[in-house]
Order: sequence, then structure tokens, then C-alpha cells
Amino acid sequence: MASTARYITENHRSADCTVAGVEKYRGCPACPAAREAIRRSGAVAAGVVSRLAVGIRHANVADADDLIALWREAGLRFDPSRVAGELRSVAARDPGLVLVDLDDQGQIAGAVLGAYDGRRGWVNRLAVRPDMRGRGIAKKLMAELEERLTAIGCRKINLLIEAGNAGVVPFYQALGYQADDLIFMEKHLVTARRRELLPELSDEPYVFAAAASPPPHTAMFAAILEDEGLTLVMTKADADRARLEYSYLAARITLRVTSALEEIGLTAAVSRVLADAGISCNVIAGAAHDHLFVDWPRRYLALDLIRQL
Repeated sequence: MASTARYITENHRSADCTVAGVEKYRGCPACPAAREAIRRSGAVAAGVVSRLAVGIRHANVADADDLIALWREAGLRFDPSRVAGELRSVAARDPGLVLVDLDDQGQIAGAVLGAYDGRRGWVNRLAVRPDMRGRGIAKKLMAELEERLTAIGCRKINLLIEAGNAGVVPFYQALGYQADDLIFMEKHLVTARRRELLPELSDEPYVFAAAASPPPHTAMFAAILEDEGLTLVMTKADADRARLEYSYLAARITLRVTSALEEIGLTAAVSRVLADAGISCNVIAGAAHDHLFVDWPRRYLALDLIRQL
């Protein structure tokens, strides 16, 4: 935060406003340096920039697996396959409004998915891990979200509570929220049909093992001969039986969509989305299909991301 305030001070160009640290900034349309500093700090728009409370940080796509586990444990209704895409979309539109609270080990203890439509703020999927409840985490997350919504000019916050979750009403009432007599309606929009990649996740882990020559009676998925030697791609079980050394444990995702070897951009698009989520991706192309080898611990997140392309 200090570096952001220094950036504004050193690059300020407007004589019409006074910058006394980032927290005092109220918006100056003649000051591009201040607006850039706001963007760098993670604020959602020109306005008050508040320091995140201790233990709270912004969520990102890499948190998808942990957030899915948290929301499932809280009994919330949602589509797990859409979480990664939602995080990416909200982060692009409302950076700084999706917040997570961390425990002493750096694990997610609670989260809230905030949004702002230009008129109203929205509170979605506020949840706290069962073993961390009763410590004020939900209240802290709400206070942080309200402060950041206020900073961008939001005057009113809405939230929806499903009938099966009515037990949380007193919590929100204690924070000043009031029930309103409304009829809530919704409609699911059908998007234009896109080309389905049909990703298929293999059950077994795979490895990349270096070998002087292919071991006898051992199945291989692929063999790559380089100037430096031979690399065998095979299941971990086969590598262990052949007593081959390896370090990277991968999951194999096959794109069942038929793709030609001369096709441009297909695997690049997939790799880009996975890279944005911090997931390594090694591609092996066959005559009919592309095969992606991704981090084994993050295979389900990778599968969800590919399904949304």
C-alpha cells in the first residue's frame, strides 16, 4: 500500500485535488496517475482504496477447488463445473470483490463472492468452514466487502436467502439487513452452441520417465527421442513396475473432439486458460486427438476449466 501511495505522490499531475495517501483519495478525473495506482492496488474503480483486513485476500481462479469444497461443506447450491469460469468472469468485471479469509496455515477459512452491477451491490455464497465458525470470520468478510462496495459508490447491497437456509437470517439482521416483500424471478439463457472439446480424464496418474531404452513388456503411451535421451510417457504403475525414475506426476486429459494436426489455436487456447489458473500443461498430439498432461493434484480444476471453453 505504501508503494501505491508513493506512486500517486510521485506521478500526480492535477492541481485540483490533494492526495494524502491512498486512503484519502476520492477520485480525480484529471489524474491518470492516481487512477493507475488504484488499478495497481486491486481496487475496483476510482474511489476509496481500503487496506484489506488482516487475514483477508482477493480470491482468484486458482482458489476454485478450495472454494468448491468450502461451499459444498456449507450446503450451498451451485454448479461446481462453473466455479472457475465464474471466478475468472467476476475478477475481470469486479476485481477486489471476491474475498477469502485465511487461517493460520494459509488455508481458506471463509469466503464471500461480491458483485456490483453499477446500481446495487450483491452478496453471494458467504460461507465459513465448520471448524472455524464462531470466530467472527463471516462478519469480518462482510465488513470488508461493504467497505469496498462503498468505495466504488454503491449505495445499497442486496442478497438472496433460499428457504432452506433461513437460519442465517438473524446473522444478516444483526448487520443491519432488512427483509423486503419481493417476488424473485429468474430465467436461464441458452447460449449459442459452441464446439465441444469433450475432455475425458483418465483415472490413472501418468509420469515422464527417462530411460536408456524401452523396458521389455511395458506399455507406453508415448516415447519421445531427443538429443539428450529417451523420455517415456506411461502410467505411474507401469513405471514403478519397470523401476524407472520420475518426478512429475500428471493426469491425462484427452480432448475427444476430432482435431487435425494442421489445426491452429485449439491447444493454445486450452493452455492459456490453464496457465492463467497456474496449472502446468504438457500437450502430446495424436493423429485423431490431443492429450493434455496436467498437475495430478489439480486435475479436476483443469477438467472444469476445459469444459467451459
